[in-house]
Amino acid sequence: MNIDTPLTILAGMSAKTFYQEYWQKKPLLIRGGAKDIDLPIAADELAGLAMEDEVESRIVIEQGETPWQLLQGPFNEDTFATLPEREWTLLVQAVDHWVPEVQTLKERFHFLPSWRIDDVMVSYATEGGSVGPHYDQYDVFLVQMAGKRRWQVLAPEQYQDSNIEGIKLHILDNFDVDPEQDYELEAGDILYLPPNFAHNGRALDSECMTFSVGFRAPSVQAALQGITDKLCEDINEKNRFAAPEPLERDHHAQIQNSDIEHLRQKLLTLIDSPTELANWLGETMSESKYPEYSAQLNDEELAETFAQAQNGDTFIRPGDARLCYYLNDAESTCTLYCNGNALELDADLVDFIQAICDQEEFDFSGLDLTKHSQLPDTLRFLLQHQAIVALPYEDE
Repeated sequence: MNIDTPLTILAGMSAKTFYQEYWQKKPLLIRGGAKDIDLPIAADELAGLAMEDEVESRIVIEQGETPWQLLQGPFNEDTFATLPEREWTLLVQAVDHWVPEVQTLKERFHFLPSWRIDDVMVSYATEGGSVGPHYDQYDVFLVQMAGKRRWQVLAPEQYQDSNIEGIKLHILDNFDVDPEQDYELEAGDILYLPPNFAHNGRALDSECMTFSVGFRAPSVQAALQGITDKLCEDINEKNRFAAPEPLERDHHAQIQNSDIEHLRQKLLTLIDSPTELANWLGETMSESKYPEYSAQLNDEELAETFAQAQNGDTFIRPGDARLCYYLNDAESTCTLYCNGNALELDADLVDFIQAICDQEEFDFSGLDLTKHSQLPDTLRFLLQHQAIVALPYEDE
């Protein structure tokens, strides 16, 4: 991708300008960035999705039985029939996992790392509906796909992180409106917010549907713990603390700076491995949000699916597939990560991997599996972990 190319999703702004001026720095209102994208799911279809057992959903009623009443799905028709006329919001998580048409929206954001995208949450709100002022610890694009919503935003230094007590939601109890960050979005408009920018959205009509494209952002502490766990899978008992004794020690009970420096260097040497860091990052960021719904195929299922691929059946990359790769130029290897699993390959296969990540629909009948010795295993790996599935995959 040429980072100087104007992007429709950014209303003509280039990725370079967005990186330099806005990404993880300040909010950006993008007028009409999604105006050419059809609404992937209607409000009544979203409500139907919220009735499914496997779908994560919530309803927030501002003036319910208690202030900011929270209901957890799955719901039924009686739930929706008894809701008030105004001031409630339905939120459905990971709609891109269940509705393939949401892919069109999600893949518009591939000017950013696709492995950072978490999921697409969709909210429907009646007039006045809100989930209260709050902040997220990750980047988010709030895409207005239907109706109108007003967003009021505060920078991290403009609010205190204190919440309303006695409710299940983390809603800020202090939110002074900044007139410089008060936006009214219509269908097709997008509001980008960096991490920790507080925001309060309120529907201006009863057709309001907002698609939230959020990005994964593991904490540094989580990264350290995960990498440590990975490095400690194989412990070298001979690699121990062995600080050289200084010529002078003021007291036998004193820990000296030289002891601390020795330990620091030992730890730095342990984690100073780009391959190990890449493996943790790749496996973690490619983990499926709902792994129970993308279990790997058994040997019999894999053999059948592999035969389908060779026969030219149509395959797609489903919305819940998470793919990324790490190219190790020094070792001429490429590690492919798929739904939390890893496969080390020859770097020559990177073009094939990129094609899988770029396309949504596949016909493998013309693929020459003899072109590279690792190509059959790569295809089996993708099929086994359901990064690509045969149509109609809904019926399988």
